[in-house]
Amino acid sequence: MENRNISLLFRWSGTVWVVTIVCLLILVGVVFHLESFRWPTEVLWLKYLLLLVFLATVLGGLGYMPIRLKADGEKVTVSRLFGALEIPLSEVISVGPISKSDIDGSIRTFGSGGFFGYLGRFRNKTLGRYTMYATELKHLVLVRTRQKKYLFSCTRPEEFVAYVRARLKQ
Repeated sequence: MENRNISLLFRWSGTVWVVTIVCLLILVGVVFHLESFRWPTEVLWLKYLLLLVFLATVLGGLGYMPIRLKADGEKVTVSRLFGALEIPLSEVISVGPISKSDIDGSIRTFGSGGFFGYLGRFRNKTLGRYTMYATELKHLVLVRTRQKKYLFSCTRPEEFVAYVRARLKQ
């Protein structure tokens, strides 16, 4: 951490590694099977549609996978391959650590439940609707804005929370 900003990596849990590797192996196996199968000309479009869906699945997961959580005096940023998610500090009303039990019973309404992380929109009775970018379900940080709730995982969450809280008081 520097005085002017903080930057922390998203570390993958064992579960995220296993889910991602297994899903990739299954997708690669299915692609090889699709390629080895002799397709009739009239349904060849289906083969290409399936390949396109598999490619979009991998690229989508990879592109939205969180890489780094940053904060400075102006915003909280989640770095991803497909651009960054930026939350202006002027919109943040609170930030704090939460435990895994706070997200128990969550339902994924859109996104990934372990493939390249826990990404997307979720809801449960405790938090209501929230957007999560996490690669492990320990070390969770909840950032509340006037409009939304964001849940992130990162290394050294206490340090991140202290840094953002200090900036909110300025």
